Order: sequence, then structure tokens, then C-alpha cells
Amino acid sequence: MNRDAAVVPLTGAMNCRDVGGYPAAEGCRVRTNAIFRSDRLSQLTDDDREELAGYGIRTVIDFRTSAEATRDVSLLWSTVTTHAPLPIGDEIAQQQEFVDRIRSGEITSITVDDVTDSYLEMLSDSGHQFASFLELVTDLDCWPLLFHCTAGKDRTGIAAALILELCGVDRDLVLDDYELTNSLRSDRRIEQLRSSLEAAGADIEAILPGLSAPRDAMRRTLDFIDKSHGGMEAFVVNELHVDPESVALLRLNLLV
Repeated sequence: MNRDAAVVPLTGAMNCRDVGGYPAAEGCRVRTNAIFRSDRLSQLTDDDREELAGYGIRTVIDFRTSAEATRDVSLLWSTVTTHAPLPIGDEIAQQQEFVDRIRSGEITSITVDDVTDSYLEMLSDSGHQFASFLELVTDLDCWPLLFHCTAGKDRTGIAAALILELCGVDRDLVLDDYELTNSLRSDRRIEQLRSSLEAAGADIEAILPGLSAPRDAMRRTLDFIDKSHGGMEAFVVNELHVDPESVALLRLNLLV
């Protein structure tokens, strides 16, 4: 499915896009111009902020840790009325720290299984943050809403998958949305880092799953939720403790 129209063209953020537009349950589609996802917002230009203001985005949810947010302060725009930090920490997701540990030789390899384990750990350890996120997404007063982390691939990728799965989007399309990060950001970012990492003795191929969005990592995460919890809705209700009425309202608001 071509997603070119969903991408928000920005100079200072590579992975900003509309979550909507996918075909969903019961012949519906996910509403567009309501929920957006992105990588960090600390390098936005004035033109970028004007572009985002044009979408009327009023709520920004930041999954980065306080250390990340302090180091790279978000540059918000005129229509933002709510900036909601929901910090989620993870050694792979915190990309700057992750890259520093690669350079130091502390991390020499990352497998797809490692990425999957980190996703499941985030959902377990930070379930309350993801639950709060879903409550904000459900609230029409927060729309349009944008959520982000540093790379817009791990914490943000999980959050986007939660929404799309609850809306009944086909699993392959959910995985496509996750994997789109590679062509928008990860591939370019890896090339930017390649010379310095190789100079430090890093084997790029051995750490590639941690620098990219490996489709199998998200597939295995969602498959685990299916097998262990009976699907995303049961997981969200029983493990994240989101009210079933909120899940129903999320669908009512997002499906058109």
C-alpha cells in the first residue's frame, strides 16, 4: 500500500506521518488527519513547525526519557496546547545511548530476538504509559495528536501497532507501517553512522536489528500477544487495564 501521501514533509524530522488511511475492520478506514507519529522534534526548522501547525496538531506525546528530552528539547509549534511526557526507557529504544554503547564496544551484536524481547519488556514494564497513551488517543479533545520518541521506530512503533491492531487493520499492513521507518529514517541514519561505528570496530551487520525496524521483531511481538493473551484487545484490557468502553470508543472515533 502506497503511503507517500501520509508522510509529512519535514526537514528536521525524517519519520513523521499520518497513522490514518489504512483499511480496517467492517469495511472502514482509519481516520486521517487525527493521529500522527514521528521521530524526535528537536531539530525542526521554522518551516517544519509552520507545516505541523497547518495540520492543527494540538497534543504532543513524548515517549522519551527525561534524559533524552533534556538533551534534545522538542521545538513545538503554535497550535500545541498539551505536551504530555510518557517516558519509556529501553536500552535499544534510547538510540543515542545505544549508539554510544556500540562505539564503546559494550554492545557488539543485536539479534531480532533481542529486539522482540525489548518490545515485550517495554509493554510489560511500561504498560501504564501505553495505557495512558491509548486514553489520550481516545479523547477527541486531544486531536489532532502526535506521538513520538527519538527514532520513531521502537516505542512509537509499538504505540502505532496498538492503535492499528485495535482498529482491525490487517496484520501485514500493521507490519508495513512499522517497517516503513527503514526507508524513511533508519537506512539514512545507518549510513550517517556507518563510518564512525566502523572506525570504532563495530560490525554493522551484527548490530543492524537494533538500528533498524526489523519486520520479524514486530511480527513476533504481535504473535506472542495473540498466543499468550488471545489478541490485542484482550491484552489491552486485561494486561494494560484499559477499560473496554475506552477501546470501543477508540474504534468509534477512529474508524470511518
